[in-house]
Amino acid sequence: MFNFLLFIRSLYRIFFIVVFLDCLNNIEAYAQKQVTYHLFADVSTLRMQFSVHGDLDFITDQNTTDSVEIRLNKAVQTPVLILKGTQGDLAGHIIHSSDDVSYIFKFNKHVPIGARIQIEYRYERGSIPAFQYYLDSTFCMASGYGSAWYPQVLTHSADGSSNAARASGKITVVTEQVAVMASATVETVMEGSKKGYQFSYTEPDIFSLYIGNYQKHEQKSKISFYTYTLSEGIDGDDLSKKSAEVLNFLSAQFGALKISNFSIIELPQAIAERTNIGGASLLGGVLMPTDALRKFNYALFGHEIGHQWWGNKVRPHGEMGSALLSEGLAQYGSLKVVEHFDKLRAINYRKTGYPGYIIDQSGIGYLKNAAADKDQPLVALTGINTHMLADSKGFLVLALLSETIGEEKFSRALQVIGEKYQQSGVAWQDFLNEMNKVNGRNLNWFYQQWFNQTGVPAWQESWEQKGNHLLLSITQQNKIYKLPLTILINYANGQRSLHTVIISSEKNVINLTVKHKVKSIVFDPLYKVIHWDNELTPVAMELSKAEKVLKLIYEQKNEEAEQLALSFINSPKTSDRFGLEFTLYSYLGRIRTNQNRNEEALAYYQKAIQCVSRPTDQLAKVYYKIALLAAKKKDEPLKLWALKYAVIADELNDNIDGIAAKAKLIL
Repeated sequence: MFNFLLFIRSLYRIFFIVVFLDCLNNIEAYAQKQVTYHLFADVSTLRMQFSVHGDLDFITDQNTTDSVEIRLNKAVQTPVLILKGTQGDLAGHIIHSSDDVSYIFKFNKHVPIGARIQIEYRYERGSIPAFQYYLDSTFCMASGYGSAWYPQVLTHSADGSSNAARASGKITVVTEQVAVMASATVETVMEGSKKGYQFSYTEPDIFSLYIGNYQKHEQKSKISFYTYTLSEGIDGDDLSKKSAEVLNFLSAQFGALKISNFSIIELPQAIAERTNIGGASLLGGVLMPTDALRKFNYALFGHEIGHQWWGNKVRPHGEMGSALLSEGLAQYGSLKVVEHFDKLRAINYRKTGYPGYIIDQSGIGYLKNAAADKDQPLVALTGINTHMLADSKGFLVLALLSETIGEEKFSRALQVIGEKYQQSGVAWQDFLNEMNKVNGRNLNWFYQQWFNQTGVPAWQESWEQKGNHLLLSITQQNKIYKLPLTILINYANGQRSLHTVIISSEKNVINLTVKHKVKSIVFDPLYKVIHWDNELTPVAMELSKAEKVLKLIYEQKNEEAEQLALSFINSPKTSDRFGLEFTLYSYLGRIRTNQNRNEEALAYYQKAIQCVSRPTDQLAKVYYKIALLAAKKKDEPLKLWALKYAVIADELNDNIDGIAAKAKLIL
């Protein structure tokens, strides 16, 4: 999210980054409000047809007085694009690795800022797959965040980066099934003898379209909540109700949203797996794979709904800190949701992962990746780290910043950012300035130690009691941090007390007054400060070996990954407490499956389930993979046996992977 949740976060791509010079902020806002579409799409899943025609117009800004760039996904035929409103020529095109093509229109002469330019278009998009674009005989997905399925006007920054302009307008879709678009008002129309849907966007947005045999479930709240389902056994009413509660709660934290409705849209599980699309957040909605909708998960929905503000309402402006300003803040919102609706499991979220969510999005997730040398400063995350580190270390650091400033002040600053930078996008320095302002004094010491460098604190502690005095000794290792630490004191008479102390040097000696005999002390009992502790460190160091293998798999260095995995498996060891061998064998099975060497893959998966220690969050998926391989070789007894234990393992893991439903499909 198979742990489909892990799949989601590792493959889910960050939204386009907006980068503009500060002096152009107002111009960008003006241009975005003025991009308007009249688009007609005739989509037939039965005929695999996706025909589009219409026009768009925009008001020129400083970047579009001599030319304009229109980006469009590759189509089955060359699209027809006609420039209106000024004279000019198609100066060329650029083919991108993302399967998008940029068409450059060069004007014959400079046009003044504020002039209106119109472009007419028509093309057959067809069924060529692309990221977040998919069309088959039963379903269609066309997300403007991942693919330019409609002609997108691009805005440019001084550093050469570009972004699709948000736009308003009317989108008419004719189809034999049900069409869904988030955050738009919709009415049914007739186009000749065909039924159609007309979507109206009054607030600028990036357009995303989904078509399937949807059933609509509605929940009335401050705004209307809709859940669009395709599968049986999904409680759409419950999903809508709880999502409304989460959105209302986060609105109190982050500020109001200007959306007419909110939609939860099901993405068929098979298509999610086939296309490597595990979910997405849209302004006014979320797209979720089938398995994610079978049971409401506060961490997952908290994160995706958190993106309504961070990534949708307010987009990052510039590359520095962009992952924290989208992924990190969405994950912080997720933590606040868990603390509010499921408080007892917030400590799990911080340390070892929220049940049913992505285990790696927690303290242990960061520690094992850092131990595998996959660490970067939070302000400079790149590649897969934009999710892996922003959603593990990042959200915990933001939570610590909130505690340092004060939660009410932090929330107030986020609401100011939401209103002040909605149009221009928020730069990292803007975020820091707003935090300094609400705090009343400079927080550069915090930014330097948490955002600008790698690593997290590590310390050794000891204590002794002398009468009514409790002497605490805390020695920081490697790097020196200024930290607020909570100390839980357990007394021999059963009483407890909490104290907060500040450490800021290598060696810290703290004298506390106590009235009773001290039995034990717990430093940072709620894991408010992400750090290397005695409980998590040995787990992280062991599991970092699997992360090193996984890194090579992602880099498609399969031979090196296999050799490293086997070296870890064959190395001398006294025990395997954390399921390392199981994980390594499952990775070897994955490598062989990708190479179509199914017999060897099956052998590796069977070795995995024979390991003494078997991680509960991975076991059901491995049994299920055995069943799939057995089905391919028509080994019916093995298939039935593996499915039986896959279902049992999934039930013991709170049915996270939806194996029972998948088993029915195989059977």
